[in-house]
Amino acid sequence: MIWLESMLAAVLVAAGDQLSKAVVLSRWSPAAATAPRPFVAIRCMLNRHGALGRFVGARALVVLWAAAVAAAALALAYGLPGHDVLAPIGIGAVIGGAGGNVLDRLRRGAIVDFIAIGPWPVFNLADAAIVAGAGLVLISLR
Repeated sequence: MIWLESMLAAVLVAAGDQLSKAVVLSRWSPAAATAPRPFVAIRCMLNRHGALGRFVGARALVVLWAAAVAAAALALAYGLPGHDVLAPIGIGAVIGGAGGNVLDRLRRGAIVDFIAIGPWPVFNLADAAIVAGAGLVLISLR
C-alpha cells in the first residue's frame, strides 16, 4: 500500500502542477521581475536559473530526478521513513514536484513560477509540494 500512496501523490502533484502552469500561461504573460506587487498575487515568471538549472543541463536533471526516484523507492522498500502514511505521501509529493519542474525545464527551457507572496521569491505548486513533502517526511521521523 505504501507504493500506491507515493505514486498517487507523485502523479497528482505533477499533474496539478502542470495544469496550473498551463492555466497561468494561457491567462497571464510573463512579467518583469522588478515591478512592485501586492502582498499576494499571481505573477507569471519564467525562471531560467533555477536551483540546479544553472549548474547542469537537461540530461543531467533527468538523471538526478531518476536517482531521486530510485532513492525514494529504496527508502520505501526498506521502511526507512517510518510506518505511518505521512512519509510515503511526503516522498511522493517531493518526487512529483521535482518531476513537474524537470518537465518544465525540458519542455519550455524554464520553470514557470506564478505564486507571489510577500518578500519571498515567486514559486509554483511543484515548489510548494517539495517543501510540504519534505516537511511530512520529517514529521514522520519523530
